[in-house]
Amino acid sequence: MQQELAELGAVQAVFEDLGGYGALAQQQEQGGEGPLVGHLQRTHIQLAAIAVFARKGLAETTVNDLLAAANVSRRTFYKYFENKMQVLEGIYQTAVALLLSRFREMQSIAGSPQAWLQAMVERYFDYHLAVGPIIRLMQEEALRADSPLAAQRQNAHVEMARLLAERLHGDSPQADPLTYRALLWALEAASLDLLGRAARRDEIERAKQVLGQLLIATLCPGSSST
Repeated sequence: MQQELAELGAVQAVFEDLGGYGALAQQQEQGGEGPLVGHLQRTHIQLAAIAVFARKGLAETTVNDLLAAANVSRRTFYKYFENKMQVLEGIYQTAVALLLSRFREMQSIAGSPQAWLQAMVERYFDYHLAVGPIIRLMQEEALRADSPLAAQRQNAHVEMARLLAERLHGDSPQADPLTYRALLWALEAASLDLLGRAARRDEIERAKQVLGQLLIATLCPGSSST
């Protein structure tokens, strides 16, 4: 519970950095839509939905639950979303975008390609474990071929593969695209396993190390992991 509250507080801080409830209320009082209102309102609904989806699951969550959590009217909700799945899809897109952004930022900090790969694996698992149940729910939903999140997952894999290829190979011949996908599948499967059984910290740390070594051995053959 403390971890969930801490993560929600971190996400809430992002919302406040964008202007938060104060800006939203001020612009609404002025009677105009304002440049931030639409974005802030969508973000607010998505943030409020995270705890609901994590607690009740996708099947049991209703639009009424999301209205109550966000304290918005039905009219306001349907102005930005057609249904609860669109809310979850927006959360998933944001989560992927944030993770990819962190990976890009780490390129100039990590130094060697090997250090970057190991750092990315560690960030990947730390992020998933911090967010917790909502990530597991979205991962499982994205694995369903008929889910809207499936296409978002495919796009995320394409972007991640492109990032790896650009950083590790540049203009030189790249690895087979399926190699990148297979490594991403391994990360996903490990994450689902660890989240699903509430793995111990030592198991998580071992998974980080082993998967980091796997990426390095596959994408940087002939190099050491140090």
